[in-house]
Amino acid sequence: MDDETRNDEQDEVSDEISPADDEIAGGVETSESETPPLARVRYGLGKELRLYPDAFVVLLREEHEELRYSLANIRRIILTPGEYTPSKLVLMFELDDGNTVIAAEGMSNVRGFRTLLKRLDELHLPIELDPPDMDEQLRQALVIRSRYQMGCYGLILGVCLILTIIYLVVAFIGAHH
Repeated sequence: MDDETRNDEQDEVSDEISPADDEIAGGVETSESETPPLARVRYGLGKELRLYPDAFVVLLREEHEELRYSLANIRRIILTPGEYTPSKLVLMFELDDGNTVIAAEGMSNVRGFRTLLKRLDELHLPIELDPPDMDEQLRQALVIRSRYQMGCYGLILGVCLILTIIYLVVAFIGAHH
């Protein structure tokens, strides 16, 4: 690969994730030798997942913790809906030693996670996804969430309309008596 192509690829990555984002997000700076992440998923307050070419990093800014899981040690990625709130996803890693660790709880950034899955797929690693059609499941979750929100907005609009009609009927009856 020539230098010009390599520089173009680096510019694409740097356009997506800039060092200024780290400063805005909480003051954690990356070192000069550390490569920028391939994908970043922000969720909750000060939490994010980062995908690097060799590892997943779970960054918890409030707890000042950084958990690093080598991609070579991850056998399977499991994504389940939250126990009480299904839209808040739980991400687990099944490691090659048989242990399963919870990497992220309460993740709701589905769009960002779909981008992370696409970047992970580009690495061509032998990591299984559970469910196997995780990207399709996440797309459906986005559709369901938007329908749910439209239903909520429709319900609020309907209640306001009914209350307005009731008010007008009561005002009309009161004016004639």
